[in-house]
Amino acid sequence: MLFPLAPGPALEAAWHHALIALFIALTLGAAGLGLDRKQQPLAARVLGTFATLAGFAALLIVVDLARGGAKPLHRDETELNKIWLASGAALLAAVTYLWHRHLEPKANQLASRARGAITLGLGLLATLSFLNYSRLDSTYVWVERVDTYDLSHYYLNSKYYKELGYFDLYPAIVLADLEEGRLYRRQPPTFQTQNEEDYYMVDTQAFARDTEWHDRIRAKFGPERWAAFKHDFIYLQRDMVGFTNDLWIQMLWDHGFNGSPAWVVFAEPLANAVPVESVKLLGYIDLIWLSLAVAVTWWAFGGPTALFLVIFLFTTYSARWPTYTWAFGRDDYVAVLIMSVGLLKRGLPGWAGAAVGVGAAFRLFPAVWLYGPAMKGLWELVSLRQINRGLLKIAIGFVACLALLYGAVAVKYGPGRAIWHVEKLLTHTTEKNLSSMRQGFAIAVAYQGETDVKRMDDVRRMRVKNQKTWRNPLAFALVLLLGWGLRRAKDHEALSMGFIPFFLLTTASYYYYIVRSTMIVTHAGDLSRLRNAVGLIFLFGIEVALNALQQNDETSEFRVIHMGWLGRLCAMYSLLMIAWFLWEARTAPADDTNPSSAAGSGPNQGTERPAALTGSTP
Repeated sequence: MLFPLAPGPALEAAWHHALIALFIALTLGAAGLGLDRKQQPLAARVLGTFATLAGFAALLIVVDLARGGAKPLHRDETELNKIWLASGAALLAAVTYLWHRHLEPKANQLASRARGAITLGLGLLATLSFLNYSRLDSTYVWVERVDTYDLSHYYLNSKYYKELGYFDLYPAIVLADLEEGRLYRRQPPTFQTQNEEDYYMVDTQAFARDTEWHDRIRAKFGPERWAAFKHDFIYLQRDMVGFTNDLWIQMLWDHGFNGSPAWVVFAEPLANAVPVESVKLLGYIDLIWLSLAVAVTWWAFGGPTALFLVIFLFTTYSARWPTYTWAFGRDDYVAVLIMSVGLLKRGLPGWAGAAVGVGAAFRLFPAVWLYGPAMKGLWELVSLRQINRGLLKIAIGFVACLALLYGAVAVKYGPGRAIWHVEKLLTHTTEKNLSSMRQGFAIAVAYQGETDVKRMDDVRRMRVKNQKTWRNPLAFALVLLLGWGLRRAKDHEALSMGFIPFFLLTTASYYYYIVRSTMIVTHAGDLSRLRNAVGLIFLFGIEVALNALQQNDETSEFRVIHMGWLGRLCAMYSLLMIAWFLWEARTAPADDTNPSSAAGSGPNQGTERPAALTGSTP
């Protein structure tokens, strides 16, 4: 229950809940249920926002109390609900497009009422999506739980980055577990670690006897830091909920810590400031990032677009792990990418480029989102003999931000850490190191409809490797076609489509595919266009399909099937968008959507319709 009678930690958790529930509700409150408050006094807007905020927070509390202390929903139950929630979002996208086509031109009372009904439907879906993700419990997701598996990587390794670097996490935690007395009866015969050249397996029993290796590990820490590291790891492993014998074995066969040194520049002081007993506090940082992303989306595109984004964030298969607030620094990159689209839409290209720069510094791959603007700017320079100053500002903002962050890395850690990070990622993404969680065009074309294989194996890894000879040229050709198609697109549209080259050219874990959010925002931002309506429906359809596969008794355990179909559906979406942009570019006059191309981006950059008629909703 939310308000226990016993004093102590339970009451403290309830107090934390009240604060966090209010903050979570900010995401929905900022969207304002899609109502246009721009004509109201500032005080009315502020009061209205906080009233909405308090309403959502109170709703979660009331739902929890009404359930009479029942257990939180199981994740499986929430994923069944996500099928219907995502379906509802797709339906509302279709209805909104039809409203634009048939009712908006009439501008009568029926059109106004239909607009209100659609807005109400979006608000209801966003609310239900939030409650469902919260598992109908006021504290379970947002106050009580953390992901000890993920925190053992991103909290521990960032806190002790100077001692662990990128190669010593697993040997250090195995040694800590050994010194404290092994917790689990079943131990893996080997565990995986890495050096500058590659991953390699270490015999567990041989490591237990290798006192020289133990001494080298302790020497990197010193007595006080080693004692602190052991305390932190043992607390995560033994005093918090989450670790199991199976997860222990799985972790020791994982690929370690992949956070960039630029991310660690920010994460290390935060991790050192927060004791492991309060590590949940660090999980709220992602909530701040995502709330800012929703707020920027509301500011740039309107409340309805922000609500579509909220629904996606709470229903996407890519957010099934890690759960929001359970991990540390797992959603910052997607938040800044979403913000970059909104900033560009609002005519702030330099800041948009800086936002992409932050994402690239933290995760490297977000730099791909600049592909569309770069190709668009190149075409305008070569064919139109003009410089798109807005796109130039994007590049300047990106380079300046990246230089600033990696300058801080060089000062704090030296240039070697950045090189180690790149080398680690290059090794991590080779075919032989592909895991069952990887996604990309390579996974899509390698999937042959198998229904009897649960996990990635050497047969599939070899298939991915052998297909490179024809797959890579095809992927590059598709990327070039996309660039050609985006040459006449709006600047923010070209930026948001960075997911497509990311999908075609890389393999990344499925949870990184939450970056589809940038396309959600662009499609939902103007549902008067058929391309955007179809794209938004398709993206929510992917969530319907993946949640259904996860909850189908015959496929729930088969990750190869999940990743295969996620890849196939993303490939279909990519091909559809490439073809559509090519068709639009063929018939559109040059630069008709970017009047600021030569002079720079103004406040209405990239808009075609009067401000009152833009946005995803009626």
